Amino acid sequence: MSARRSDPADGHGLATVAVVGAAFGIVVARRLRDELAARERERRRAFRLRSEEQADDGLRRVARGQLDGALESLRDADGDPGAAVHDARKRFKRLRAVLRLARDDLGDDVYRRENDAFRDVGRRLSGVRDAKVMVETLDALSDGDGNGRSERPFARLRSALLREQEEAHEKLQRDDATLRDVRADLADARARVAAWPLTPDAGQAVLAPGLRRIYRRGRKAYRAAAANPSAEALHDLRKRVKDLRYAAQVARPVAPKRMRKLAKRANALADLIGDDHDLAVLREAAAERSATLTGDELAHLRELIDHRRARLQKRALKAAERLYKPKPRRIARLVERAEA
Repeated sequence: MSARRSDPADGHGLATVAVVGAAFGIVVARRLRDELAARERERRRAFRLRSEEQADDGLRRVARGQLDGALESLRDADGDPGAAVHDARKRFKRLRAVLRLARDDLGDDVYRRENDAFRDVGRRLSGVRDAKVMVETLDALSDGDGNGRSERPFARLRSALLREQEEAHEKLQRDDATLRDVRADLADARARVAAWPLTPDAGQAVLAPGLRRIYRRGRKAYRAAAANPSAEALHDLRKRVKDLRYAAQVARPVAPKRMRKLAKRANALADLIGDDHDLAVLREAAAERSATLTGDELAHLRELIDHRRARLQKRALKAAERLYKPKPRRIARLVERAEA
């Protein structure tokens, strides 16, 4: 019986399988590499200290992570300017909370320089987000009206706000100089982080004075808002509450359960006051654009806003009373005891 001769086609098929297998392996390897790189990037940017980190190393890593995230968002602003600006501005607020947490170690001069820098760059990007929020707030208010009408209420006002939102998007996309300058400022700020005069190898108890000050300022703002719940007083309270939320997130490893609870309560309160603030801004916007509303529509919109704000403020002040019931010293001890 003669031996079977090899078929050239068989060799070609095996070679094809080998090539396909190798290509598939390369794709899998690249995907795995990208996933590992993304996890490492997320780990470096985590907005909290690590349990094994010294405070100076951790604060610098956290600050760089927020700056890198803001730079990344603003490089991709062409796709969705509103989302990019919202993410960047949120990171600036986090950075300012980090500065307040580390203020005693940084010193007043460095603190003021950096705080002013992040505040100013956030203001330069405010237009896009503000226009988007007004449309979303009007929609949420209209959806909850319950009037049974098939058409969307306040349609002309909504159209005017949408046009302003689109114009703000287009202006940002056209204004390459603004984005370029902002990115340059952030790159400069990232380079300065290495020179922050933080105490080397300091334990996490170094954060206690900053946490106490943040909490004390929030307590003071709560009392002012409870005495006179004006839009300005409530907005100031919201800023102080967000500082507390971010500070608790950064310091979470020093007292995980307590800091997680503190951050969660502060976040819920900030959302309530934020909704109230958005309604106050919408009320002003409607008055400025009264030509887009009939007299009855304007009166009805104000009635809806005032009713919703009254409910939100009542809930917010009760939540603030609970949040700020402990004394500042007690909150600071959460950090101090972790070092004992």
